[in-house]
Amino acid sequence: MNDGLAFAALPAVAIRLRSVGKVYRLYTEPVYRLLDLFGLCPSGSSYFTEHQALDDVNVEIQRGEKLAIIGRNGAGKSTLLKIITGLIRPTTGAVDVDGRISNLLQIGTGFHPEFTGRQNVFASLAHQGVVGRKASALFEEIVEFAEIEEYVDQPMKTYSTGMCSRLMFSSAVMMTPDILVVDEILGVGDAYFSHKSFERMREMCAKAGTTLLLVTHDIYSALHLCDRFIWIDRGAVQFDGDGKAAISLYEASIKEQEEHRLRAQRVREIQAEAEATTVHVLIRSRTGFALSSPLALDLIELTDDDGATTTLRVASGAPGWYLLPESSLATPAPVAGVVARALRPTGSIYHKVEWIVSLPGQARLASARVRWHYSGEDIVDFRVFTPDLKLSIAAELQTGAMWQEAIFRRGAATGQRLDSQKQVNYGTGRVRITGVEFLDAAGRSVVQVTHGDVLRVRVRVLISQELSDRRVTFVVALWRQGSSSMAVAHRSAIVLPETEECVIDTVFDPLNVGSGLWYVNVGIGEPGMYERPVMKYFAIDRSWHHLLAGRAELRVLSVSNVDAIHFVVSPATIECRPVGQPHGISV
Repeated sequence: MNDGLAFAALPAVAIRLRSVGKVYRLYTEPVYRLLDLFGLCPSGSSYFTEHQALDDVNVEIQRGEKLAIIGRNGAGKSTLLKIITGLIRPTTGAVDVDGRISNLLQIGTGFHPEFTGRQNVFASLAHQGVVGRKASALFEEIVEFAEIEEYVDQPMKTYSTGMCSRLMFSSAVMMTPDILVVDEILGVGDAYFSHKSFERMREMCAKAGTTLLLVTHDIYSALHLCDRFIWIDRGAVQFDGDGKAAISLYEASIKEQEEHRLRAQRVREIQAEAEATTVHVLIRSRTGFALSSPLALDLIELTDDDGATTTLRVASGAPGWYLLPESSLATPAPVAGVVARALRPTGSIYHKVEWIVSLPGQARLASARVRWHYSGEDIVDFRVFTPDLKLSIAAELQTGAMWQEAIFRRGAATGQRLDSQKQVNYGTGRVRITGVEFLDAAGRSVVQVTHGDVLRVRVRVLISQELSDRRVTFVVALWRQGSSSMAVAHRSAIVLPETEECVIDTVFDPLNVGSGLWYVNVGIGEPGMYERPVMKYFAIDRSWHHLLAGRAELRVLSVSNVDAIHFVVSPATIECRPVGQPHGISV
């Protein structure tokens, strides 16, 4: 184990990546790979194509940091870890690593399936320069931590993937490396061992200054462990900062991925009809959630560098303007003397309107003219972009009491990628959560309570006239920072009153959850959501009226050492009443 002097002697920066890029060649035939090894493979797409796995990555990781790297499959996460651990070389840029690395990048790596667990552990220790009595002592600790004593003398080919991951993790952490790199390996274990492993990694970072790099799809568990998150998408760092912000962006990207799939499908259909240059015209809520007021649209006109125009009257449509089915446009209706169509504040999980526009010729888009009517407070984006998501025009539709018209020209944003939305509100908007408040037993607003006290979670709700079924699923979920602990109170068919507004109170009496910082999410959806055999990912689940994933923070204070470690599910009652009506109606 590293002593304090050794830790202090290491540089403050553990890992530094400067303009790192990685390009893989994808060969059309295996023989071209062989030729390329000798520099004999000709250039050209007939022989190979190039895939940019990482692009201009600049990251500095401090000693003792706990860093989570998140992103979808193929985003470049594993490639980044392999470059840091020295398994592959970057195509461009430089990597500096200070300290001894222990990596867990793949189950079975470095362990021979024909050898027993005992033989593999001793071989692993010998590879790290540990032999004799010290190796024997460490072996006992490794086996005890992995909890596979009765199987340790069996060949590893007889182990389950969970048993393999236990033994590999235990072997990696008992030596307390300077840098620990873990890539999804803990996802195959059971919840108990995952929790045990997280606690071990947290202890290593706190006491020995170990730097942790964790790649996982279990982003919520990573939030409990890691202080810093990096979100990678398409080989580039999209965000580097705190976990809550990173997760919000990542969750929204799942919805964007679905939108892109639907968009690409429609583009293929249009291109099959006529060969033409296409652009996308998008008007959307800045937050990604429902607007509080309708946005009426009358006219959109695109002009290219040659002065040619294509014009859409939104109420009647136009040739070459293809409205995407996911758009949330109402039927034509008079608005302040003009027949128009409005972006509805409820009804769809995609709070936008989008057209694919077929443009004649190859001229570049120069400007867009828009006429709209909007008196709401939410920010509305206007975007024109190419099929590969490169912006041509980026603007904002202002609010006002009358019809407005503006010309937006191609500007500084041209060529940038369509901007991602940092979304924390999801759903159709048929029911809207307008406020979440924590109250103590005396009805006072609080941000912290003591274990065993009464806690009332008050949720204020606005109900749309479009909600036909007043029965809803209601849920309050609490996640504990620093552990996998979770507490949920929900009802599958709470009945909302026949009023425009109401209050839903969830009362924990007493609040018997462990002390520490808890993140609180609130959701309202269609009745019986949790009884369905399969639930979609919440960001693209049309059954949610409003899911607030902002993770409001509640601190629970301790009264003993027991509640600092353990928790039990608290009894809870849920009450719903119209605004202004006294307590006493429970469901």
